[in-house]
Amino acid sequence: MSGGIRSSAWLSLRRCLGILGRLLKGSARADELLEAARQAAGTNAYPVGASALEKAFKRDRQRLRQTLGVDFHYDPMQHVYILDNPGPFGTLSLSVESLRALGLLSETFAGETGKQAGVQALLDELINRLPPNERRKLEIQSSPMALDIYQEVDPNGISERVWTSVRRAVREHRKLAFRYLSPSYEDRQPRHFEVAPYKIVYQWGHWYLRGRNLLHQPQADIFEPDADYLRFRLSYFVDDEKLQVLPTVLPQVERRAPRYLVHYRLLAPLSRGSVSHHFDEMTVAPLPDGSVEIRGFTDDDWEAARLLLAYGEYCIVLGGDEVFRRVRRAVEGMAKNYGVE
Repeated sequence: MSGGIRSSAWLSLRRCLGILGRLLKGSARADELLEAARQAAGTNAYPVGASALEKAFKRDRQRLRQTLGVDFHYDPMQHVYILDNPGPFGTLSLSVESLRALGLLSETFAGETGKQAGVQALLDELINRLPPNERRKLEIQSSPMALDIYQEVDPNGISERVWTSVRRAVREHRKLAFRYLSPSYEDRQPRHFEVAPYKIVYQWGHWYLRGRNLLHQPQADIFEPDADYLRFRLSYFVDDEKLQVLPTVLPQVERRAPRYLVHYRLLAPLSRGSVSHHFDEMTVAPLPDGSVEIRGFTDDDWEAARLLLAYGEYCIVLGGDEVFRRVRRAVEGMAKNYGVE
């Protein structure tokens, strides 16, 4: 009897490894996973009857999660299983230098077609095998990740369920429901939100969801004056039963992102070198006194204000209105704190 049990367990393990191997290559239908399991464990890996086959396949999916630490979900719209976390036996370990190179290649070949599209497919497979905390930084190519992508400054962390739920909502354009607990809430009670997600961004060592508020609840963060289009820090999401990717599929272009003018001067010595292009449609005009006048646009006035404040006394903000107000409020607050009239 014990030999039979060991043989059955070994057969199940081989099926599970076959399923994992197929998921590592990309999303797959149930019949594709079953075929991969048969290739790994033999043609007689599963029972013949439909009911027994379904039960065995269900147990294999449970073992993948519970025994091998693999996390995946089923997409009912596309009828495929999608890998979220390959677990310790499917994880690819890379050096920091290799991770940076992988991120650079992925950004370079994003959106390519023809022969070069195969390069992105290869990179996607490699990225899918990274540990979750490293994969997060490489799979959101539209976010500003250039300088300190590997610097983690958020002590609260982000649960895997929060990350996969938010990313799925963005990717599938679905309504996202969750409870949110920001330090700005004086009563320290979480707020319930339902949002139309726009994108995930990595800024200043933190992950944020940008999205349109569908319930018109109090604003998510004290930095957002617009109570409709908000920024949600992922580490403030409450991981409970209220966190749901809802069935509602939203129009892919439901509302354009805000467009804010950024207008400022850079003084010497910062004006003497090449000017960093932080904003869209930037123009740089040299002035007779050696400074440069810069204009551009952004969809994130809070980030723009923080960036300009980092220039210190070498930057004079001239507009637009939203960025100027943020910078002036910050400067007046600092002056008050330091006792400067």
